[in-house]
Amino acid sequence: MKRTPGPASPVPALDLAVRDGGLVRLRRSLPGADRLEGFVVGTGPVWTLLANCTDHRLDGWTAVRTADLRKVRRIGDEDGLTVRALRRRGDWPVRPPAGDLPLDDLPGLAEAASRAYGLIALHTEESAPDVCWVGAVTGVRPKSLRLHRVDTEARWYDEPVKFRLDRITRIDLGTHYTAVLREFAGERP
Repeated sequence: MKRTPGPASPVPALDLAVRDGGLVRLRRSLPGADRLEGFVVGTGPVWTLLANCTDHRLDGWTAVRTADLRKVRRIGDEDGLTVRALRRRGDWPVRPPAGDLPLDDLPGLAEAASRAYGLIALHTEESAPDVCWVGAVTGVRPKSLRLHRVDTEARWYDEPVKFRLDRITRIDLGTHYTAVLREFAGERP
């Protein structure tokens, strides 16, 4: 994935964040949605991809709907503690995830992320802002996708569950949480 701005974004600072790779805080229009901090590594007409950064550490990536972004605020520079800590650990400059993650449609993004990382976390923040569902994408239809979920103890549920595409507001991939669940859940039954 190339670090290039997509079409004109709803937030002008988003294009700058993609170009300069600085640490930012994203605010979205969804009531109750988390403010996210990290480095914008890609943006498209539908989705924007952020390398998550908390406590001066990287933790996977989060894709959010570009249209939901309301404010992109720079919160650090290359001399700040976060960048210095990342540089010392060999994590600077921040890189996008390996492989091609299409940011122009949700089905392609969800399938590619699930293939690359095994498990992803889906969020439907408009109806359930404090909940995520972790699992593997098993199929996509024009208006929905199926996710074979794992529970918080890394046990597979019996059957996949259907999610409407228009309800999904965020996807997390390659995070510490999903990696631990994948390690202990084993292969999908």
